Amino acid sequence: MPLLLRGALAWVAGSALGLSGVSVGALSLVGAGVALSLMLRGGERGVVPAALALILVTGAQLGADLGRADRRCLAAAARATSWEARLLAPAAPGSFVRASLLHGEGGCVVHAAIAVRSGSAEYGSRVTVMRAEPSVGERGLLLREARLVRREGPGPLGQWRNRVARTLDARFGDDAGIVRALLIADSRGLSPELRERYADAGLVHILSISGLHVAIVGGALLLLFQSLRLPMNAAGFAAVGTTVLYVLAIGAPPPAARSVTLFAAVTMSRALQRPVSPWGSFSLGALIPLLEPRTVLDLGWQLSVAGYAAIIVAGRIGRRRLPEEWRGWRATLARDLVASTLTTFVTAPLVAWHFGRLSLISPLSNLAAGPIVSLLQPTLFLAMLMPFDGAGLFVADASRPLLRALDGVATVAASTPGAAMVVAPTLVAAVLSATVAGALLVAGWARHWRPPLIVALGAVALLAWAPSGNVRSSGVAEVHLLDVGQGDAIAVRSPRGRWVVIDAGRAWSSGDAGRATVIPYLRRRGGELAMLVLTHPHADHIGGAASIVRALRPRELRDAAFVERSTTYRELLAAVERAGTRWQRVRPGETVDVDGVSLEFLAPDSAWTVSLDDPNEASTVVRVSFGDVRVLLTGDAEKREEAWLVERHGATLRADVLKVGHHGSRTSTTPAFLDAVAPRIALVSVGAGNVYGHPGPEVMQRLAERGTTVLRTDQLGTVVLRLDGRSIEIEAGGHKWTAAAAHRPLPEM
Repeated sequence: MPLLLRGALAWVAGSALGLSGVSVGALSLVGAGVALSLMLRGGERGVVPAALALILVTGAQLGADLGRADRRCLAAAARATSWEARLLAPAAPGSFVRASLLHGEGGCVVHAAIAVRSGSAEYGSRVTVMRAEPSVGERGLLLREARLVRREGPGPLGQWRNRVARTLDARFGDDAGIVRALLIADSRGLSPELRERYADAGLVHILSISGLHVAIVGGALLLLFQSLRLPMNAAGFAAVGTTVLYVLAIGAPPPAARSVTLFAAVTMSRALQRPVSPWGSFSLGALIPLLEPRTVLDLGWQLSVAGYAAIIVAGRIGRRRLPEEWRGWRATLARDLVASTLTTFVTAPLVAWHFGRLSLISPLSNLAAGPIVSLLQPTLFLAMLMPFDGAGLFVADASRPLLRALDGVATVAASTPGAAMVVAPTLVAAVLSATVAGALLVAGWARHWRPPLIVALGAVALLAWAPSGNVRSSGVAEVHLLDVGQGDAIAVRSPRGRWVVIDAGRAWSSGDAGRATVIPYLRRRGGELAMLVLTHPHADHIGGAASIVRALRPRELRDAAFVERSTTYRELLAAVERAGTRWQRVRPGETVDVDGVSLEFLAPDSAWTVSLDDPNEASTVVRVSFGDVRVLLTGDAEKREEAWLVERHGATLRADVLKVGHHGSRTSTTPAFLDAVAPRIALVSVGAGNVYGHPGPEVMQRLAERGTTVLRTDQLGTVVLRLDGRSIEIEAGGHKWTAAAAHRPLPEM
């Protein structure tokens, strides 16, 4: 193993240990003792191990110092009353945006999420954040109810990125979401269905800027400059310079920075005619944490480094282990399959730990998608750079067959039975899995491959024996607003871990939200499904219901009984009959208790339903209560049903949390209804960039005027509320905070 690689690994390991809070004092004593012992006993041979031990300890010390500085900086930022910030995404009233706070103590940068109440600014703008409520969560600082005052616009790179985003929207239309993700690391336009499809297919890494994307762009630029008859070295340096500017413009994500560093190293070695070993160039990319040790905790960097290490080892396996008689397409296919399979195995522990999912079909899907991406990425890059709209539209249209082909691979792979499995690894399982991955890399590279392979098999045996570590109930009630795009799916969890699901999201040609989102979500957390409640028979609410019934077999199904002659509804009823689930019509005034969680059905009344022709106005309305905390779930109830509820229940409608009706449409959430409910928190289940214009600006304005905190799935993803009977803990966008105490008890009837 090259000395540079060993030094890089020691530094990375030390930085990770220090940033993770390992006792640096004890580690320093052990490291110093080991280093001294090696130097005294090993003579010259002990110098290198001793130096590596000292590098490890030094990295750990620096990581620990940075961790302490970050905590001090975060604490100071949480005590401030106003903040200077640089936005990492566009901001508008009602949005939730990432930002970096400037002027941190000791030169550190505080990463923050800002829930915007008023003010707007573009990506990269510098703003002053006023009158916000700060709280510290697992992912840093959260500034709630913030007022933004713009100080200055984005810099040149930020202006370029904003201009490119507008250009891509105009040239690609409905495909702009995935194109922005592939070119400028803007994934806000990706629908949950698309994310789930690519995750099941093992292609989710394609949806974000990675080392692969940058390598393809760099290679295409190199060919372009060579075609312009530039000398070899000049073409290489021009390609490197252009790629560096591109990576800086998209925010320099660690995987892209690693890839461009590698590209520059290879170009330099060719210019100097000094070949560099693959592990030497790998080390240069891995040494990025030397400049910013916090990078070692970045998942993108971890996946990029692990994947590239697997590619290096796969190349050696292809040269040494494959039969010599294999030539041409057979050898190419075999080498690509080895690389894809090994990369899947090596990155699997990281994917399982962070995403709770393993794609078993990933080696084959990546084998099919690789050539498509190799053609697609430079084509999209060219469409982005075209200065004239006519030429840009022409290239954009030329790229659409490749986009369709890529999505076709994802669709076929994701729909294959057994393509993916949901997992919930414990820390022990994650460590054993990482051991397997590391041992496989060593076995693939080493001349004597049997010892590391035995280590891998031993770790696999321990992994099979280790307990599974099911998720247990937290002892409080929970309300999970699941991110299913343009639809509704809400899961209520009792203190004993049982679930009640209200609505099941939408369906599409190749699947549905029940199968893609709801079922994996519930299975990973454990607990049986006690009841499924459907608010009304529109496809964006019952699209995944049949899948949920078939997979989870709830004991009961409650339905508004508004008959809908649709295939989706008929499939649901057939699934209910086969599963033996007891079907029952919703009855106003009925209350169901699930382990201390009360579900009171308020609507619809059968006499009211008979007079209606719109299923929205016959939506099931249920009030979930736990202790003094109340959550009102309204389906797609519109103005008429809201007026009926106000007339019938009056002040007893009051609730701490309101699930806003009909995805925030202007046909719902009237002022009178809001005044009766008086919610502190409003939940909006809505798809990003939906064609309906949900949620309506008027609705957002009404909620803002009443001081209601709005939590939207298109901005935050899944939102979790934890109820202890007196207060509400909110988990959204990677942050946690506690809301105000619950309303006073309802007045007696």
